[in-house]
Amino acid sequence: MSDGLAPGAQTSRRRWTAAVVVTIGYFSIRALNFWELWFASSAQAASGPANPLGNPSDYFVQTPTPASPGLGGLLTNWDGQWYERIAVDGYPTGAEARSANDAWTWAFPPLFPMLVRLVMALTGLGFPAASVVLNLVLGGVATALLYCLLRASLSGTLATAGALSLSVFMSAPLFGLAYSEPAALVLLLVALRATLAQRYTAGLLAVILLAFTRPVAVPLAAVFAVHWWLRWRSRRTAQLGPGTHLILAANTLAAMASPFLWNAIATVCFGSAASPAEQSDSPLSGVARTASMISTFEFGWLGGVWRIAGTAGVLLVILVAGLALGLAVTTSGRLGLPIELRVWGVTYTAFVLLVTPPTPGLIRYLLLAAPLLIAVHVQPLAWRKRAAGLVLFGVITAVGLWSQWFWIRYLYILDPAPAQLPWPP
Repeated sequence: MSDGLAPGAQTSRRRWTAAVVVTIGYFSIRALNFWELWFASSAQAASGPANPLGNPSDYFVQTPTPASPGLGGLLTNWDGQWYERIAVDGYPTGAEARSANDAWTWAFPPLFPMLVRLVMALTGLGFPAASVVLNLVLGGVATALLYCLLRASLSGTLATAGALSLSVFMSAPLFGLAYSEPAALVLLLVALRATLAQRYTAGLLAVILLAFTRPVAVPLAAVFAVHWWLRWRSRRTAQLGPGTHLILAANTLAAMASPFLWNAIATVCFGSAASPAEQSDSPLSGVARTASMISTFEFGWLGGVWRIAGTAGVLLVILVAGLALGLAVTTSGRLGLPIELRVWGVTYTAFVLLVTPPTPGLIRYLLLAAPLLIAVHVQPLAWRKRAAGLVLFGVITAVGLWSQWFWIRYLYILDPAPAQLPWPP
């Protein structure tokens, strides 16, 4: 039944409705996360004293906090301490380095801490507040980008649900903490949207910026290659000129080279250090992090689990990952999502499992696989039995929100004391 509005007005109203729903949902869940952080802060141990001359295998403290520090005292836990050091003090040269921690500072690419420094300069805020303001904005941008990406294939209702699903992902509290994942997710979604829209120069720029945010762009090479092949396969209806081949080749090569870009710059800028901090061949050297990861490569989760649990453990990891990815790929296919999204989700998850050790950090890394994984959350809403679909969607939402509390309380909070924590979240 018509409501009397012209088609253009109806479309505009639907867009505004989706924007309002997504915005309210996003900030409501962030408010819940901040309340959970505040509530859990009473369990946090003291993090001091500062240890700038320590070893990166120990918990790094830039700004010490007392036990039960309240909300403001835990927004920069874990990697946030390193980013605060970079934003406030910059990167030390080799001549300035006095410890392994100085060398390890270069393991963290500069885009996120430099953006926080810019926010600090513009607003006068300290690092904790500036980093949270920045990431809240970046999380909102990522949510909007994901909605636009999904809306090209899904109805407005499903795209809205998919965008909100990002906020209930287990590690989505990162949108209010001093981590670089929100910036990386924005750049990833820009690269994916640009590729699907055949704006390859914008995709190339996003890949380069991503290389200076987190070293995770390698799987995009598979995305570009598959997209390239799909376009070549349909060449009878869409001609491919030499320029298109050239820019797609550039995007693919840039993605493959991305882990080495910051490493090369860090090596040049750090220079030669006469101090004990010179550890260019050590896994503890942030200056040559990529090179040391390659030299000590042991198949990430597979190698680590094999040492702990043998062949049975490795087979279990492969089985769980295969079932999860198979479910996500199947549901995304039923929803009609682009093949490029499926390629990204599968290759990125495999990449993370192969290059990272078996730690809870996997939950954080998988935030960038959300464009694929949220298909499992959204798909029930497309069922013919709408009541059953709504119930299952609600159950998955509730489980996601509970998992965020678990992540905050038992992985992110420094409990017990940092010196006794075996790995970062």
